Amino acid sequence: MKVKIGKYNYEKSDKKNKKLVVIVDDKKIHFGHTSFQHFKDKTGIHKNLDHGDEKRRKNYLKRSAGQKNKDGLTKDNPKSANYHARRVLW
Repeated sequence: MKVKIGKYNYEKSDKKNKKLVVIVDDKKIHFGHTSFQHFKDKTGIHKNLDHGDEKRRKNYLKRSAGQKNKDGLTKDNPKSANYHARRVLW
């Protein structure tokens, strides 16, 4: 099942322990660990793991906002798992 959010199509990941996968520039990006809850899965695929706790959401977004790689902050890079996790799961 594919779900379009914005300009990206998300589907359930076939990789062990990952929730979702998206293809950006012909590269598969798997994200979200299946053992952890998230604020709200906008795809609805893993809605059983939604916790809806605003305080946890705020803390996660603050914590993940500072993650960097060689290209800069990952929260602004569509080729990073962090970018998609923040938009789709949090």
